[in-house]
Amino acid sequence: MTFRLKTIIGISIIQSVMLLVLVLSSVKFLSDSNEQQLVTRSNATLTMFSNAIKESLNNGNDTETTSLMHDLIALGEICYVKIYRQDGTLIIQGGPKLHEIPNPNSPILNNASDGSYDIESIISSDTKPIGRVEIGFGTHGINSFFARAKSWIFAIAFIELFIVIGLSYLLGNMLTKNLNKLKKAVDNVAKQGPGEQLELTSTGDLNDVAKAFNSMSYNLQKNYHDLKEARIEAESANESKGRFLASMSHEIRTPMNAVLGLLAILKDSQLKPKQRDLVETATDSSELLLSIINDILDCSRMEANTFDLDNKTFNMHACLHHALHSFQAQADKKELQLTLSLSDNVPEYICGDVNRFRQILLNLIGNSLKFTDNGFILLSLDIQPVEDRFALTCIVKDSGIGIKAEQLDLLFEEFTMADNSFSRSHEGSGLGLAITKRLINMMDGAISVKSQYGKGSEFMFNIMLDSASEEDIESLKSPKDKNSTISPCIYSSARLLVVEDNLANQIVIKNTLSYAGYTIDIANNGKEAISMVTDTDYDLIFMDISMPEMDGMTATKKIRTLSKHHEKMPIIALTAHALSGDKERFIDAGMTDYLSKPFNRTALLECLATYLSVSYAQENTIKGSTVDKTQHDINNNLPQLLDESIIQQIIRDTDASVMPELIQFYIIESKERVNTIVKTITTKDLYALEFEAHTLGSSALTLGNVALSTISREIELHCIQQQFDEAIKKATQLSDIAMQSFIALEERNAQGFTN
Repeated sequence: MTFRLKTIIGISIIQSVMLLVLVLSSVKFLSDSNEQQLVTRSNATLTMFSNAIKESLNNGNDTETTSLMHDLIALGEICYVKIYRQDGTLIIQGGPKLHEIPNPNSPILNNASDGSYDIESIISSDTKPIGRVEIGFGTHGINSFFARAKSWIFAIAFIELFIVIGLSYLLGNMLTKNLNKLKKAVDNVAKQGPGEQLELTSTGDLNDVAKAFNSMSYNLQKNYHDLKEARIEAESANESKGRFLASMSHEIRTPMNAVLGLLAILKDSQLKPKQRDLVETATDSSELLLSIINDILDCSRMEANTFDLDNKTFNMHACLHHALHSFQAQADKKELQLTLSLSDNVPEYICGDVNRFRQILLNLIGNSLKFTDNGFILLSLDIQPVEDRFALTCIVKDSGIGIKAEQLDLLFEEFTMADNSFSRSHEGSGLGLAITKRLINMMDGAISVKSQYGKGSEFMFNIMLDSASEEDIESLKSPKDKNSTISPCIYSSARLLVVEDNLANQIVIKNTLSYAGYTIDIANNGKEAISMVTDTDYDLIFMDISMPEMDGMTATKKIRTLSKHHEKMPIIALTAHALSGDKERFIDAGMTDYLSKPFNRTALLECLATYLSVSYAQENTIKGSTVDKTQHDINNNLPQLLDESIIQQIIRDTDASVMPELIQFYIIESKERVNTIVKTITTKDLYALEFEAHTLGSSALTLGNVALSTISREIELHCIQQQFDEAIKKATQLSDIAMQSFIALEERNAQGFTN
């Protein structure tokens, strides 16, 4: 039922009830009034007639009495008249309806159904009754008037009711018309967004409603606009953060790759015991730094909601044993008992994110190992089926120093450690357990801890995993996995192409692979790689992502189109780009796998063993290492023009004889980049400025020009953060520092180099 119809019916019912009460009251009042008038008039007439005939009746003059009777009847309201003597003898009677009155002597008007109101009176003379008179007054006139009056009253009532219905209809139309306008405006706001305005065409309450709606719509539009601008700013800031993370991930991983790679090569060389201790210390420190960087990267990705799980079938038993094996040497050094308790119902193969599951185990076991100096560390595992999934329960228990009760609630918060004092004996970022908790939550699980200070701790977590398909299990049991431990030297006849624009990484990769017996060619960018691949048949390509002239993904796409052989050739990405979505971009570009910088020699050789021991018909799938990203803070302290330790490191990694040519090539290339940067200041080509500053910063650091590398990275960071004025300001200072750096390097070159 519509609002308009409800309005009409409601008003009509109210009006009808009121009219009915009014009509009935009016009819009753009119009836009573007419009856009273008839009674009064009849009594007055009867009294007058009785007095008039008293004398003639007393004298016995019937003729006069008859004459008076006829005069009374002539008035027109008399139905009959009867006059009696005292003894009851009828003297005379008359009237137009004398014989029509079946039941005379009706005392009340309502009982005068015969059309006559009958009254009588005793006639007395000197208080002595001498006779009696009966008169019937006609009620037809009053009844006719009363009937006409009722007809008019009801007619007026019905006319008034129809008028009310019509006015109600018009009022309902007016109300519904304005309400429909309001409804339409609300629908437009819901569909198209706020901003709709109603035309003010009336006054009063409806006008106030329209004003309120217009005000609400305007405020919503303003708030919506403000929120949209805030969202755009937030997205821009997030994009800048993403670019910053991508750049810093690349910048940190590139030198870390060089450091860890060179340390690995150095450990395999002939070293004195003291030198070996120093190398191992440097390796441990580098790995600790990498671990902290990875924790910060994981935390940043989780905060940005760009952290995704990569679920696939894996060998649960092997993962557990590998996690324990990673800490066995440290446990043996502390004389700790490192034990695995595995329930019989734990399947060998299961589906989940093996890298993140391993990370959880390594964080918890590593944490226990860090704070346990004697006793034991126990890893126990149990699995129970839940519908079509598995509920895994894992407990890491130790006999370490334990945790104070007041510190338990803060244990899983970022940058929080049980011992935050300056005298603490264990280092760390305070992110490991926080990241562990978030990973467990992402796996539909929860983590808890019980600890008694001085007696040890027990960490228990539950996660949900999926069952592994038979097809995936058979794939993991295939010969290619069994051959994954084959020594790389078996494939020493393989020819590899390394596409890398950074000289330090070229040196590390070339030395590592040459040491394993491979034949290595180097390409400085994607364009060179395409040319070399066209002329030479390579077994595998290592491809950097960020390079000048042509990046790695573009080069990969072009290589895939050269021939059917190139469609199936393994192309492994070497990348420090590790943001969410990079993995998919590598797949789309046609890459087979990727190694995340910094990678160690083992990862490099295992990758080669995997892809050189399988058929090229294998599908291209990303199986790479854990994706990480980082932020990097530039040291604002005044850096030196030339770092001699870097020069000496290059000599140790290569040979003193290559230094003059390397320096000459670097200076020529860098001067060209400086000139390009100067041009970008004029043209305000900020994209080119960012790219050139990035490349110059990397190459300058490789050759020891620390000051030049620092200012180049500052320029790059300003570009990434869209602080363009600061970037231009720094770029104007670059030329002088570059010239001083080149002069310092040329002077060092003039002194000569020795191994």
